[in-house]
Amino acid sequence: MFWLILTILEIILLILGVSFPLARIDEFWIFTSEFSILSISRDLIIADEFLLGVIVFSFGLLFPLVKIVFRLTGYELINRYNLHKFSMVDIFLISFLVFSAKVSNYFDLNLLIGFYFLISSVLLGYIQIVFNK
Repeated sequence: MFWLILTILEIILLILGVSFPLARIDEFWIFTSEFSILSISRDLIIADEFLLGVIVFSFGLLFPLVKIVFRLTGYELINRYNLHKFSMVDIFLISFLVFSAKVSNYFDLNLLIGFYFLISSVLLGYIQIVFNK
């Protein structure tokens, strides 16, 4: 029962993480924009970058959800092919943005609540993998 509650919490945090803004970029101290995984996917698809939008959506939302469902059902496809390595692609890319903002004089980046929801979801998933075996 405890693991089921943690899994439900992980799903809720994941959905909040991809829905709420991940970061705010301030460019030249004038322009400000916020983005989430869903808004990035939508904007890429609207800009006719369909493949890139689908990739962001897949690795940001669909793949983590499939991972959680497979873990609940006991299906070992993800473990068999080492697909769990892709679970932090979005966090990895955000770390590059943070680094770029820290060394740049042209834009600043502030992490927002969506990032913390997303990283909490990932950490809950790893806790369940490590302690539920």
